[in-house]
Amino acid sequence: MNRRSFLKSIVAAGAVPLMPGCFSAKAYKANGKVRLAAIGVGQQGWYDLQQFANDAPDICEVVALCDTDMGAEATLPAIKAYPDVPRYKDFRVMFDEMADSIDAVLIAIPDFSHFPAAMHAMKLGKHVYVEKPLAHTFQECDLLMKAAEKYGVVTQMGNQGHSSNKYYQHKEYFEKGYIHDVNLVRVHMNMARRWHKFKGNIFTYPIGQDIPATLDWDTWLTTARYHEYSPEYTQGEWRCWYDFGNGALGDWGAHTMDCVHEFLLKGDLPTKVELLKCEGWNQFAFPCATTLAFTFPKNALHDDIRLEWYDGADNWPELPKGFTFDKPDGIPQNSANVEDKSAKKLFPGKEMYQKDGTVWQSLSHRHPLHRVGDYNAKLPDFPSVDEKKHTHYRNFILAVKGETKTTSPFEVGGRISQLFTLGCIAQRVRRSIVFDKAKGEIVGDEYANYFIKGPQPRKGWECYYKV
Repeated sequence: MNRRSFLKSIVAAGAVPLMPGCFSAKAYKANGKVRLAAIGVGQQGWYDLQQFANDAPDICEVVALCDTDMGAEATLPAIKAYPDVPRYKDFRVMFDEMADSIDAVLIAIPDFSHFPAAMHAMKLGKHVYVEKPLAHTFQECDLLMKAAEKYGVVTQMGNQGHSSNKYYQHKEYFEKGYIHDVNLVRVHMNMARRWHKFKGNIFTYPIGQDIPATLDWDTWLTTARYHEYSPEYTQGEWRCWYDFGNGALGDWGAHTMDCVHEFLLKGDLPTKVELLKCEGWNQFAFPCATTLAFTFPKNALHDDIRLEWYDGADNWPELPKGFTFDKPDGIPQNSANVEDKSAKKLFPGKEMYQKDGTVWQSLSHRHPLHRVGDYNAKLPDFPSVDEKKHTHYRNFILAVKGETKTTSPFEVGGRISQLFTLGCIAQRVRRSIVFDKAKGEIVGDEYANYFIKGPQPRKGWECYYKV
């Protein structure tokens, strides 16, 4: 049976996994290590591979490398590090040939291609670690969450700070009521992004060029509608384009608002996304600066909450009195003049405003919470971990072995990724949208609602859109 016949058959049969979804340690090789295949081994993929090697060498081994541009400069470090490991350009071929030798996969490829690779792996009963955001569209996130539940596999989205002490502090402070009555959250990511080089002056997609000899362009495109090859799409440049990436929201939202979404908003979705600012808009690439306001009306889980998002180098939110400009190492740089943008750098992060006037501040990834204007105050203790031993990567491998649970499974990562997709839709259509949570659709805007699913997948890739 060939690959396409195989995929067709598992879809027709209700996609019953060929292997049990949750493995016991007895399923592994005699050395007890989880056999990990990497799909995407350049750039972020290479970084992730190094983290698995550093954080879980005793319980994890790399058994396969897969990259559509295998042999390109970005993949050479991985090839050098694992010279005897089988290499592939197409993850479907990799699974055809060595599915029985793989327990779990790392997926670190462009946003738009997360979905088919993760779906293929889960249908085979493989555990999956997928870089953030979980998927490119609202529908794809939904399907991945359903698939993870159906096949019973271990899942993890790659927002690394969600296994750090930042995660445990937020969890404790929200659950114990140390942070309470929050009605406004401002989240910001004001560093320069790849698409800012265009300054919004994009009037067409890039002109097609000759495909590099090392690149399998057709497989790189996976489900996306066909585009002629251009270096403006590869090596991370895909983040620029609506068709391939999820902009600053997809790139940084999972690091800055992850704990707010899980512990304050309880995984909720907004009823409205207001587009308050949109500079450098065009039909093809993300705008240069955006301000969005997500409305979460009062329900059984939380009171009315407004979540504001700011991206763009100079698109700063209003900062509270006493705001602390932190360095990446957490050392405060106190400033009396928060409007002096020339003297300070605003790192990605968030501020949470309580109704009583208290403001909590936190940066991205592993940065702890503190109260604005009271940086050195003694705060309540919280359960903590040794961050050198308890990392996001080791958390995933230990969960695969059945020794713990992941901190960012698809039911968590998928919902926040859906939040990002709604923001991206508002950016793309250049207007505010109203969202019906019960129906999972945008109200009264046929064009905006089209992007809940996006374009039909290319021929040959339709099979992944059934669970």
